[in-house]
Amino acid sequence: MDDQTQLLLDLLDAITEVRVANPEFKASVLSSLRLTIGAGALRAGRLISLRHDGGIRAIIAQGETTATEDDDTALVEAVRDSCEPAGAVPIRAFPLGKDRRLLGVLILEAASEPVGHFLADVFLQWLAVAEFLDTEKAELVDENYQLRQEISVRYSEDNIVGVSGRFRQVVDNAKRVASTMATVLIQGETGTGKEVIARLIHNYSPRANRAFVVVNCGALNESLLETELFGHAKGAFTGAISDRKGRFEAADGGTIFLDEIGEISQAMQVRLLRVLQEMEVVRVGENRARKLDVRVIAATNRDLQSEIRDGNFREDLYFRLNVIHLQMPPLRQRPEDIPILFEFFLSQHCRRNCRYIRNVDREVFEIMRHYHWPGNVRELENYVEKMVVLAPADEISADLVPISMMAYARDDDEEAVGSADHDKILRGHMRKAISAHYAAGSSALYEDVRRQWERYLFQELLETCNNNKSKAARLLGITRNTLNARLEAISSVERKWNVD
Repeated sequence: MDDQTQLLLDLLDAITEVRVANPEFKASVLSSLRLTIGAGALRAGRLISLRHDGGIRAIIAQGETTATEDDDTALVEAVRDSCEPAGAVPIRAFPLGKDRRLLGVLILEAASEPVGHFLADVFLQWLAVAEFLDTEKAELVDENYQLRQEISVRYSEDNIVGVSGRFRQVVDNAKRVASTMATVLIQGETGTGKEVIARLIHNYSPRANRAFVVVNCGALNESLLETELFGHAKGAFTGAISDRKGRFEAADGGTIFLDEIGEISQAMQVRLLRVLQEMEVVRVGENRARKLDVRVIAATNRDLQSEIRDGNFREDLYFRLNVIHLQMPPLRQRPEDIPILFEFFLSQHCRRNCRYIRNVDREVFEIMRHYHWPGNVRELENYVEKMVVLAPADEISADLVPISMMAYARDDDEEAVGSADHDKILRGHMRKAISAHYAAGSSALYEDVRRQWERYLFQELLETCNNNKSKAARLLGITRNTLNARLEAISSVERKWNVD
């Protein structure tokens, strides 16, 4: 093995070690140039990285040069034009790139041709990796910005729909307390929009550009929730192969939203109270406390005062959380918002499903006005999406309303008034269907009405049976093949409607 080859192998080993020790691009290049100078194989070197348009992005230099800035500029232009090495001994310039994409130019003084090509090959790989990482980082930053913009638009006040006095009062109070550090407790039934109000508070606060971290406390058992909230140290338990920060630390400087706070255990309540009082967190398996700067918003669908009386929730934690109290009104107490919410969700789901709805039957709103809405706004959105998808043409008629909703009626005391109103609704639909077929001179009245109402029966039954057709067929007293045939007949009619 000749001396030149041994020199290159020694340089490769040394450069690899410095690259592993510090993979940052600039530091690696400087260390490599110093090592080559120290080995006597180089007097000075400069790596000039280029932008896509060919302009100079950055210069990384090491050693005492005898060249002027104009000399370097001329070499860069020569290499950029030819994509071939340029210059004459002792100053040579090597292209870092191929064909039309030149990532940079390496200028070396008093280096042999093999050393020059060796360093050029190494630095080209590093420069390509650095550019890829920069591009990937830029894409991630851009994607993060776009996601933040989408979330900001989705949870902006423009998308908080409602005109009822009770609901607007909640929104006004949320905006009023947003600029403070006060802990907020939001209570309300499932589906009333507690997270929407929490995000509104965050978006109107000075922390709007920082993290908004959501934790569903009811979805995790006690041990998982502890590590999720507070993090853990490496080796704290089996499977803890590295340190991990918890959601509180992730929300540092921003807001943490503790959903379903009424579901946590007594032991977790004690730990959470400590965090709220001291505003510091200790990871599982550690003793060191880490200071926090976090705005806390909690939500629950439970009556926490009743839970306190029953001994299920700590009173001191309740008072720590309940500095500001917001009570979300259920949808049945704000019926004037139903048409507005319907139109809002209709627009959203028409756009998402590429549908156009020209008209909505007034009877749809009448039926919805008398419904008790156990799932609140979330249930309304679910029903609107179903109607948009199942609408046979450009109109939503009353026959698209789920049978469970049509069968429900209530008086001023929100009690069911019996079967009389139910029968009246059904008779109205039958009368409407008969009139349509009578005017058209149709002979398919029975089949059309049967399929139309059979669809709701099958839909509700399959949902109840978790789409188990065998079980559904047994409950109907028919075979699975008969059920499949009925479903196919209904689907063919719906496809015909869509084509027409």
